[in-house]
Amino acid sequence: MKDFKKCKGIGKGIGYGCGELVPVAMFNKPNRVYGLGKSCGCYSDWLLNSEEGKKKIEQASLKVSEPRKSLEKAEKERKIPKRKLDLQKEINKLSRMIDKHLGFKCIDCDNPFGKQTDAAHLHNVQGNENIRYNLHNLHSARTHCNKFSSEHKVGYRKGIAKRYGNEYLDFIDVELPKKYKYLGLLDSEVKEKLAIVRKLIRDFKTYELKNGVQAREMFNNKIGIYK
Repeated sequence: MKDFKKCKGIGKGIGYGCGELVPVAMFNKPNRVYGLGKSCGCYSDWLLNSEEGKKKIEQASLKVSEPRKSLEKAEKERKIPKRKLDLQKEINKLSRMIDKHLGFKCIDCDNPFGKQTDAAHLHNVQGNENIRYNLHNLHSARTHCNKFSSEHKVGYRKGIAKRYGNEYLDFIDVELPKKYKYLGLLDSEVKEKLAIVRKLIRDFKTYELKNGVQAREMFNNKIGIYK
């Protein structure tokens, strides 16, 4: 077998070879694909500039990204028990119900919610596990603002100040994380709180809601995580 061969595209690589002699192998690995040399750069040129090459890159990216997403999702679910995720989901729903009942718009941009609405945390769950279930830390936002806007937290704080005043903004922005420094819910307590929240949702129309602050304080007390 020859040690050197011309970089001359064959098959999918036709039209991209430089014609130079290139080593058939480098570092004990093949140095040619479709007759194109890796070391001379022609194979890279084909990957980046030909339609077939771009497809190959896309397919390789999918093979890497899909398993990674699955692993990340599995890791996330492994770390957080399902019942705790369910509790977060139900409390998020209760927060959205409060704001919808009171006729509010997006806390971030003050536009109507549209098709998708999130219960947006002012303090992200990551790093603020202690107040993840606190309704004062949850206000409804358009999904686009919550997940894709780089100015989300700026608009969020302005929205809170406009709706409730600077004193309440200071309370949830500064005091709330200091007031509740630790969240030590046992599995049995999570189960109990989940049942309470679901009943509050079922009986939601029976409660008198005066404003967003009063409603959040009332439901927080009834749930009993933050006393």
